[in-house]
Amino acid sequence: MSVGPVGAASAEQSKRMLQRCWGWDYKSPCIYQITIALADRSSEALGRLVIDSDGEGDPIQVEAHIELTAAGRAVEAEWRRMGELTPAIRPLEIQIMPDHIHGILRVTERLARPLGQILAGFKTGSSKAATGAPGFWSEGFQDTILFREGQLENMFCYLRDNPRRLAVKRLYRRFFTVKRDLKIGLTPNKLDGANDAAKAEPLIAHFEAIGNEALLKAPTIFQIQCSRAYLAYKRVAKPGGGLKIARDEAGRPIVERETPEFGEKLKMLLAMAEKGAVLISPCVSDGEREIARRALEANAKLITLSNKGFSPLFKPSGRAFDNASEGRLLMLAPAGWPYCPSEKKMTRLDACAMNRIAQLIAGDGAAEINYHGMKPANIDALVKAAVEKPSAAERKVA
Repeated sequence: MSVGPVGAASAEQSKRMLQRCWGWDYKSPCIYQITIALADRSSEALGRLVIDSDGEGDPIQVEAHIELTAAGRAVEAEWRRMGELTPAIRPLEIQIMPDHIHGILRVTERLARPLGQILAGFKTGSSKAATGAPGFWSEGFQDTILFREGQLENMFCYLRDNPRRLAVKRLYRRFFTVKRDLKIGLTPNKLDGANDAAKAEPLIAHFEAIGNEALLKAPTIFQIQCSRAYLAYKRVAKPGGGLKIARDEAGRPIVERETPEFGEKLKMLLAMAEKGAVLISPCVSDGEREIARRALEANAKLITLSNKGFSPLFKPSGRAFDNASEGRLLMLAPAGWPYCPSEKKMTRLDACAMNRIAQLIAGDGAAEINYHGMKPANIDALVKAAVEKPSAAERKVA
C-alpha cells in the first residue's frame, strides 16, 4: 500500500533543518547524524512510502519501507562515496525518505575545512547526479552530535524506524497535524486570596496543539505538580556554554536527587491514571517532566504544556510518538507564545502562567500551588496574555 504526500510545505518549514550546535568546532573528529531536506518538501522526488502492514490498529506493528526513485538511488550512491572524496569521513548509514535524508557519518580526524562545506559539496554532487541541475536541496542541514555512550545505537534505530514513523503519521494523521488555533474555554477557579471566582467571566483560550483533543473532555483531569525539591536531574556542561540535562545510554534523563515525597506523588498520580483519569503536566520542574515521562511509559493518558509553539513539521519523538498515534497524548502551547527555532528559556513568569493554565484545564483536579506572593490578578493576567490569539502580523514576525 502506498500513501501520497501529506501536503505542500513552504520554505518556512525547512528552517527547522538549520539547527546548529553553537560553539561546536565542526572540523572536530566526532560522529554526526545529519538531516538534509529537499527544496520542495511537497515532492516525493527521492522515494515512495510503501506500507507493508498497517498493524491492524497497533502502530507499533506497522511495517513500511521506502521504494527509491532513480534520484534517490543517485543520492544514496553519492552519500556512500563521500569517504572517497574526503578520507577523514566515513559514511556509516543513510535512510532516504521521500523528501529528505537522514545519514550518520564519522569524522575520524580533524578536517581541513568545516563539515558544512563538505556537505555543501555532497549536495552539489548529488543534485547533479539526481537531476543534472542545482536547487535540488534546501539551504543548510540539521545535525545531532554524538556526545554520550549508547547514543550511536539510538541514532541507528531512529534512521531504521523512520519509514514506520512516517507510515504511522499518515495512517493516524489526525493525531499528527499541528492545529494552530484550538479554542479551549477556561473556567476561572479560586486562587488563595482571590475574590469570588464565580464573578469572573470564562476565558476563551487559544492554543497550538497536536494530538488527541478529546482528552480535554475527560471526566477527570489531574494536574501533575511537583516541587523542585522533590526531584532534580543531573546537569552537565554543553558545548558553547551553559548546562544541559545528562542522559543515560537509552537517552533517559539521569536523576541526581529523588525524595520519598516524589515517589508518593508519582504512585498516586499513576494510580489515578490507571482508573481512567487524564494527567496534565505544565512540564516546568524536573519532577513534573519526570512524572510525565513515566506516565507515557505506563501508557497513561497525558496532556502536556509547552512554553513555545510547534514548528510546521513537528511530531512527537520516542515513546510519545506511539502514545500520540494511539490517542493517549495531547500537546498544547499557548498561542501567544508562537514557535521559535531556537531554545526558549523557562522564565518564572512563563512557569506561573503554565501552572495556572494547567490548574484551569484540570478544574476540580487542579493542584494547590504556591505562587510565592504574586497576586492572583497578576497571575491570571499572565495567562490571558499567553492564550490570546496573536495577529497575523505578530505570527509572521515570530
